[in-house]
Amino acid sequence: MIKSLLQYFYYILGEGVSKGIIFLAISVFTNYFSKEDFGRLALFWITIPVFSIFIDFAQRSYIKKQFLHSKKKAMESIYRAVISSTIIAGVFLILRSLFNTLEIYVVDEIFDKYIIFCAYFYAIIEIVLSYFQIGGRVKQYNIYYALRNATPYLLTIIIILLLKQERVFEPVLFAQIQLVVFILIAVIALYKISKTYSGIKLTLVVNQLKKRIWISLKFSLPIVPGILSALLLSFADRFIINYYYSEVEVADYTVAYTVSSIFMAFFLATNKMWQKFILENLKANDLIKLSRAARNYIGIVILVGVMIIILKSYLVLIMANSSYFVILDIIPTIVLGMFFYFLYTVLSNIPFYHKNTIFMALPAIIAAILNIILNFILIPKFGFKVAATTTTISYFIEFVVIYVICLKKYKTDILFNGLTERSIRSS
Repeated sequence: MIKSLLQYFYYILGEGVSKGIIFLAISVFTNYFSKEDFGRLALFWITIPVFSIFIDFAQRSYIKKQFLHSKKKAMESIYRAVISSTIIAGVFLILRSLFNTLEIYVVDEIFDKYIIFCAYFYAIIEIVLSYFQIGGRVKQYNIYYALRNATPYLLTIIIILLLKQERVFEPVLFAQIQLVVFILIAVIALYKISKTYSGIKLTLVVNQLKKRIWISLKFSLPIVPGILSALLLSFADRFIINYYYSEVEVADYTVAYTVSSIFMAFFLATNKMWQKFILENLKANDLIKLSRAARNYIGIVILVGVMIIILKSYLVLIMANSSYFVILDIIPTIVLGMFFYFLYTVLSNIPFYHKNTIFMALPAIIAAILNIILNFILIPKFGFKVAATTTTISYFIEFVVIYVICLKKYKTDILFNGLTERSIRSS
């Protein structure tokens, strides 16, 4: 019991350190850069995790599955994922050069130079983090997680604060620092875990690459739309806001979303331990324990969400300045939407355990499509703030769909009405 609580604490600490430094950095960025520059920087931030999905095609999830059967197989899967991701990143670089000649950019000409490289090393780090998470190596996970997320922000604000009297820095400084940090962390992390399994023959891994990669992709590809949809549900609204308005409104909405993300940071941090807990208890078929834990978990998360809503004005001042008070009214709406997303994350591990990844992805796909449609219809009519409402509606639908899937297909309801007579295993 004490060990389990300690692991939850480590995840919360790792997420807290990361988000704490990011919030501190944003307070510097919002006051140092113009709203236009901060808006462009925000678009760059949200692009990296989206592109990383296309680079490794969610093979980070397959590593977790392999680990449940064999640590050595999981390690071999890591090597194959790195090799295939490198090839895919090379293809993306060729495509980027083509799009540049056509003057088609994701953010702008300057930031686009760094997107593919940052996304590639982000994906490599995610692959290693998946191995640490499912293996229960909590300390290692949180060290690398915090270093990846926080170090680029920390180094950027140090440089700005120390040298701002001597020169004016452009927002792309962050992208440059982030790339260097990601390279170092990816290389060190791969080196550390490769020492653990030095007996693995890379020649064998390469020879089996085509066959094994296909097996990996067969499992992970159905997850890609789900992960991508989840990211689009979080980020697409800012690109649509930028399309209809400008980087100023993107900056305003980013601050509102980031304040609300304190709530998401809490439950995503604890969910890393929850995922290990739920997979182990599904394997043991201990569903009563699972149901009881889920209800306690929800109660704690609700309490954190209420606290964030109460303190929203102070959090905006910590992160930015009073010019961003225009978004105070939409923070509670975004927090409510994130609560529905939390409920989805609690349940989504059930189809994941049964290898029915399409049922894990389906709710996110439906929600993302709905969100994009609603945003294109409502944002030009009602302004950028309506994106908070469309986000909440979409997250609610996402939760309802996964809840119905678990109720109908797996005959279980660990959130509201307890377990039905049939166990998940009998499905």
